[in-house]
Amino acid sequence: MDKEEFIRDIICQVLVEKKSKESIYSVLNEFIPRYETINLDYTGKPDDENYVFKSEDEMISSYTETPNVRQTFYWNKYEENPDKIMVGANITTDNQIVFSLTFNGTIKTEAEYYLRLKKFLNSEIGVISYVNPAEYDNGTDFKNRYENKIYEFEK
Repeated sequence: MDKEEFIRDIICQVLVEKKSKESIYSVLNEFIPRYETINLDYTGKPDDENYVFKSEDEMISSYTETPNVRQTFYWNKYEENPDKIMVGANITTDNQIVFSLTFNGTIKTEAEYYLRLKKFLNSEIGVISYVNPAEYDNGTDFKNRYENKIYEFEK
């Protein structure tokens, strides 16, 4: 693949082995500052799907503070976001988070964002896919599948 060839929907996913609201906000502020907040009807509480949250913070807190729940959140930013980065936070049933950056770019920007996300999260466990996120059941499964994944640009 040509290093300058444009690629749509590059997905860089990296594991954080302990879920927290702080890690979600730190990734958002690092990669898409002034992001678009989630609609308050995005999801209900883990034990009450009809509940409407009063704030995004309440929603995120509900899922990061409740053990053994699964929920994926996505954030976009439509202005001042040339690579069209979308941030994902997949909270897993074993209380971990797989963060994702989905964007358009080249092989060069793919490597830059992947390495930056791993460094920012202080994690060695990640994977890159295209269009569809990588498959896994929970954080432990993600780790087992991808912990030994090393790309040429990481060597």
